[in-house]
Amino acid sequence: MIYNWSKLTQTEIYRDILSQWESLVNNKALKEKDYQEFLRTHPAIFLTIIESYLVISKLKLGSDYETDFVVVREGYSDGTIYELIEIESPHTKLFDSSGKLSSKFNSALQQIRDWKRWLIDNKSQFKKILPTINTKVLQNSRLQFKIIIGRRTDDLLELEKRRQIAETEKIEIISFDRLTDIAKRRRNFQNESTISSAQMHFNVTYEQENELANPFFECITDSEWRKMCYKGGAHFHTNQLENILRTRTYNEHFDKFRNLIF
Repeated sequence: MIYNWSKLTQTEIYRDILSQWESLVNNKALKEKDYQEFLRTHPAIFLTIIESYLVISKLKLGSDYETDFVVVREGYSDGTIYELIEIESPHTKLFDSSGKLSSKFNSALQQIRDWKRWLIDNKSQFKKILPTINTKVLQNSRLQFKIIIGRRTDDLLELEKRRQIAETEKIEIISFDRLTDIAKRRRNFQNESTISSAQMHFNVTYEQENELANPFFECITDSEWRKMCYKGGAHFHTNQLENILRTRTYNEHFDKFRNLIF
């Protein structure tokens, strides 16, 4: 069946998702795992950009480290792009009253440093779990790193310090309010994937592209990813399309959406 995803942002379903998210972000009694779980079931709305239709939750790096999320982005012949994400709480302060890094922020930064060091020191495992064209980590890499932490601030000094840290560490640091903005500013979702390659358009049906673009998909697990990542070096979404569609699950809002009549 073909679905009209472009209508989603006009529905009460989408407004409910945004309302649920804002309630979570404003609730100071919640823990990091509560935000991680909501994002796990709504990655297409808050975490992905164009040319990305798969997100991994809790990908393990060896036996010592675990990412919160990894966004898999199409990189065509240049190699698959992976965005490794660490999340903290929206109520975490980046700096203490004296202007020094808070313990939580410092811990998140160290987590990213540890991931980078593990990837540098474990090239063979890197190739297996995050296959792409090269295994560079620090320069000309197909890896990106992001921390989602805290709320938006208009403190210019804090913003400058955060920018300097992001540049030094070569990571992106954003607030939970940025995720809210991303979701609110989506004008519509495409009815088919935005991956523009000959492989996708000549070897894939419109029905498959429509399903790939389903914005209700949930994250896949570490074990599910390891069963499909062996063809992840280049043109990942095309080479693994059947596995992606077979493996993905969809959140509860999908059932509500497909009962709507447009």
